Formats: sequence, structure tokens, C-alpha cells
Amino acid sequence: MIWNRSSAFFALIIFCCLVCPSFAAGQEGQDKSDTRDQDLPGKNPYDSPADLATGRQYFLGHCAQCHGPEGEGGRGVNLTTGRYRHGSSDRQLYMTIRKGVPGSEMPGSRLSQPELWRIVAYVRRVGAAGAEEKATGDAKAGQAIYDGKGGCAACHIANGRGGRLGPELTEIGLRRSLNFLRDSILDPSASIDPEYRSATVVTRDGARIRGVVLNEDDYSIQLRDTREELHSFVKGNLRDVKPEKESLMPSYKSALSETEDNDLVACLNSLRGNQ
Repeated sequence: MIWNRSSAFFALIIFCCLVCPSFAAGQEGQDKSDTRDQDLPGKNPYDSPADLATGRQYFLGHCAQCHGPEGEGGRGVNLTTGRYRHGSSDRQLYMTIRKGVPGSEMPGSRLSQPELWRIVAYVRRVGAAGAEEKATGDAKAGQAIYDGKGGCAACHIANGRGGRLGPELTEIGLRRSLNFLRDSILDPSASIDPEYRSATVVTRDGARIRGVVLNEDDYSIQLRDTREELHSFVKGNLRDVKPEKESLMPSYKSALSETEDNDLVACLNSLRGNQ
């Protein structure tokens, strides 16, 4: 047998495939990925009204849990702005959905190319619908309300400053629509992030402590109270544990005028991280 560099190379490949199956699986997965993205068009070829309707169904099944059923945002970014960090063209949206966003909670997708294109069609529709929506208030005046009368910084972190009792607001302008921001100010109990649900515990001596539930199982519960102090309780030592339906955040419906409300919404809408 003649042993040359080519023989040695193929022998190494065979060895890797036999001894390390993950090597072969990785190669196979990479090939599939390359094939799926081959000759990808710049314009969405699946953008008919029927494709859009189907895309909405795919979106509701795969994306709405994080982005909201109308793309209004939540754990994922608000899609109604029509402007996205990783590009807003059809092709860029397709690749963002297909590959996911490294370093974030958004994973890649294993859906077929036609299915992904139909989701792109729906995302473009919600983006176009919200692109013209502009905050009517004065963001600078709203910042003064945020820091002063509203007391928002006491419970929310924005750009590294503020409290930890409520959700971080650094990128809230990307994550939530204007309507959602306004509703959250006027009726915060209408939609409570599961990570910020609250409960009241009653100790054996009758003391009542209310706070955000950090962790809970059948035997214990941990809370962060309204002063951001941490508490841990064994349920067997408590008189009662009462889940709360109302948000810890008060309603500003009667505390702010319509102008002040619009200004605060504009301020929150302007919070978009490093964008």
C-alpha cells in the first residue's frame, strides 16, 4: 500500500467519524445549514395574503411567547417599531430568525425555509403597522417625572441606575409598544411579568410581609420586600402564604395628568439601550 498525505488525511477523517460520532454529526449539521441558506433571495418570495395568514399562525406558535401575539414585545423585543438591531431587510430578518441572537434568549429555528419566510412576512406586517406610531409626549419632561414625581427609579434599573424591585427598563422602548407602556402606567396589574409576581406571607406572630417571589417550592418561599430586603421562610413555620393578584407597582391613573402620562410614555419609549 502506498501511504501518502492524501491517504493520511482520509484515514484521519475516517478515524474521527468512527471514534468521535459528534464530529460526523457536526459536519452533517453544518452541511444542512449551508444547504438551507444556499441561494437565499434578498426579497421574501412568500409574501402573499395567504402566506401572511399562515405566517401569523407560525408566529403565534413559535414566537409570541416572548414577542407577544401582535409583536408588541415582552421577554423578546418589540417588533412593531419596524427597526431591528440585526437588520430590517427580508434577508436579514430571515437570518435573524433562523440563527437566533447569540448572547440572548432567542434561539435559532429548525423550521423549513418556506415556514421561516412566512414568519418574516408577518413580522414585516406588524413592523409596518407600528412604524408610523410616534410618542406624542416630551421625553425630556418625562425624564423629570421618572426621576421625581413618578419615583420610577426607586424600583426600576435603567442604564445601570435605580432599584431592583421591578423589571429593568434599560431597553423597554425596544421591548414594549407605546400602548403597552401607557397601559402599564395606568393599570399595572393588567399584565404582570411572571418573574415579578408577588405574595404576602403571614408569620406565626401575625406579621405580614409582601414582596416579589424570588423562588418557591412546596416547603419554602423566598421574597424581596418593598425595601429590597431578602426574606426566606419555611412554609411550615408560617400562618399563611397568599399569592397577590395586584401588582406592587401603583396605578398612576389619578396621580398624573394626561400630559404627564404622555411625557412619561415618551421617556420610556426613548430607553433603547445602546441602540
